[in-house]
Amino acid sequence: MNDQAALQLLKEVVQIKSILGNEKLVADKLQTLFEKYDIPCEQVEYSEGRNQLVATLKGNENGLVLGFSGHMDVVPVGEIPWDEDPFAAFEKDGLLYGRGTCDMKSGLIAAVVAMIRLKEDGSNFKGTIKLLATVGEETSAIGSGQLVDKGYADDLDALVIGEPTNVEIGVAHKGALWPRITTYGKTAHGSMPDQGVNAIEHMLLVLNAFKETFDFSQSVDELVGASTSSLDIINGGNGTNVVPDKCTVEIDIRTIKAQDHSELKQQFKTMLDKLTATVPDFKAEIEFINDLPSMKTELDDPFTVLTQKVVSDVTGKTANTFGMTGYTDGSQFGRVKKEFPILILGPGETKYAHQPNEFVDINDFYQMITINENIAKSFLN
Repeated sequence: MNDQAALQLLKEVVQIKSILGNEKLVADKLQTLFEKYDIPCEQVEYSEGRNQLVATLKGNENGLVLGFSGHMDVVPVGEIPWDEDPFAAFEKDGLLYGRGTCDMKSGLIAAVVAMIRLKEDGSNFKGTIKLLATVGEETSAIGSGQLVDKGYADDLDALVIGEPTNVEIGVAHKGALWPRITTYGKTAHGSMPDQGVNAIEHMLLVLNAFKETFDFSQSVDELVGASTSSLDIINGGNGTNVVPDKCTVEIDIRTIKAQDHSELKQQFKTMLDKLTATVPDFKAEIEFINDLPSMKTELDDPFTVLTQKVVSDVTGKTANTFGMTGYTDGSQFGRVKKEFPILILGPGETKYAHQPNEFVDINDFYQMITINENIAKSFLN
């Protein structure tokens, strides 16, 4: 498959409106393509219309298993008008515009095309290449979580996730822990607040205790920086003259490798138990609506070193490594009991993801295909 055919494939996949769903349409197209090249694949249903795709290309001899992964879902186009139809896959001045061009259909298709080219070359390598095309990465990486639970990642020896990194190498990213805390009270007329229990006032006690209990700025990683927290949602009350009987907050905590999520959860429980024991009529509950660990591969890991050389050879530039503040499907794949290196590497720049007029540099897309090919050849020899 030459570059022009690869670009046409990317355009056709971008034109599929897999907005937080309908990923089966992408999976169907890729399955048809893989079957044309006699590359075995299967779909894994997550829910109706949301199928994942696992394709496997075996070499001429047994050996290691190299994984490529990319998600098929994209975020909505937003309210700000685009210069062109977001799903037209519009090409101009060496750039391809469209929702998902950057995040991350170009990274996904670069892996697909690399597998096809390796197949066309006679699969002259030792081991296996496995593509894991996922659903729902944009919503807590639910698809990769299912694939991990079902054992599809158990045999991996290394994994490249094609998220946009401007063809630089992401070796680490933060995790996410999102507590949703609800306080309960008792309604009463606003003119008689002593007859009720004010859930909002009790939530203020919770938020004060949260600040006293946690200081995330003290947890710092040399690659991704400090752990952070952000109070992003608060809901409570339904009338100025009614004592509120319910208040809910949601907090976005971004964690580093040194932090243990189970320990953080226990600290939250202890904090609420203390308030329950000391504040009259206090009642609260907590649930964690997102729980994804951080990911980190060492800079001196042989796979990191190998990948740096490949990227440098293809691009003619020094292959930089860096840490990311957001999470990827790597959070889920990192749950596999067997330890293996995970790298984030793909075309496109993150700052253009989720934005109007999202785009990817077509030459970077072409280079990424070659990089994936050469990683496979170097790792599987």
